[in-house]
Amino acid sequence: MLREKAYERLKECLLAGKLKPGQLVSQKQLAKLVGCPVGPTREAIHKLAAESLLQVVPQRGIVVSDLGLEFIRNVLQLRAMIEREAIGPFLATTPPEEILALKRAHEAIIARAKKGIDTALMADAVELDWRLHDRIVTSLKNPLLEEIYRVNTNRIRVIRGKRGLLPERVVPVMKEHIAVLDAGLKNDPAAAAAALHKHLEEFRRWIVLI
Repeated sequence: MLREKAYERLKECLLAGKLKPGQLVSQKQLAKLVGCPVGPTREAIHKLAAESLLQVVPQRGIVVSDLGLEFIRNVLQLRAMIEREAIGPFLATTPPEEILALKRAHEAIIARAKKGIDTALMADAVELDWRLHDRIVTSLKNPLLEEIYRVNTNRIRVIRGKRGLLPERVVPVMKEHIAVLDAGLKNDPAAAAAALHKHLEEFRRWIVLI
């Protein structure tokens, strides 16, 4: 559908920084930017406004949300609540072979990083990062929570896009994930939950610069 195409393209523009926080734009400008008719673009705008990524200001236009510190903290709190609820079911239902494969994928990123961190490695690390977190949440088998998580993840991606993933964070993130996976392989839910908590706290400190 054109609405979904417009939505995905607008989201990509936000992630890529083509639309800046506080920027005022019109529906026609956004439609031209994403190459879609105004009607579907308008629907996509309202969907992103519901996700707090855009603001529709009557008689003025559309403002790209300025994601302040309080908003960021709320977003990260929501993420932590969902993932902490999901880590138990993830360990209980995920075959050890899958957990081990995820661990090996993380180790491969670390091995590549020793030879140098380039754009391709950064992209692969980010993809693996989201793949693990998404996999943890899908183990809840709760479509309502998954939708809430998906919307919140869009916010996190935009927030992180403002800073970009720092090369020096690649290996620590992979190691933090491995600590969660190792605890799972040892059938130790408490240790896995503690490792996940530490990882989310490290992300919070990094993203809000405190």
